[in-house]
Amino acid sequence: MKRKAFYCLLLTGICLLMFIGCAGMRGDIVKITEEDKLNAETFRTTAKNLLSTWAINSGFIKGSLGDRINQLPVGVVNAMDELDVLAAKTNWTDFELGYSLGLRIRLLSEIVAQALKLYAPEVLKYIPMTF
Repeated sequence: MKRKAFYCLLLTGICLLMFIGCAGMRGDIVKITEEDKLNAETFRTTAKNLLSTWAINSGFIKGSLGDRINQLPVGVVNAMDELDVLAAKTNWTDFELGYSLGLRIRLLSEIVAQALKLYAPEVLKYIPMTF
């Protein structure tokens, strides 16, 4: 009988801990999603700010490189061209804003990778590159 009571008490304790854990987890999940909403708003603002200045940056890059722009990786030139198109707009969807940030990351990643290959190839031995 004592053994049965012990198991019953143990099972009740486990169920109570699971209930408390699930309740805590629900609160954590809500906090995570609220944080994601705040991050999304930050991304929107950041993307709009960067798109508003892209035309001058693109003009500077293309003007300073001239014909040497063809020496850049195709992915870099394509990303710049896509950013040119997006920057010409005044209203963007959330997808376009997110895409523009992704294009900038792609652009910068490829430029950094090329710079390292050109100027510091020995560094590449120590840095795992995913691009």
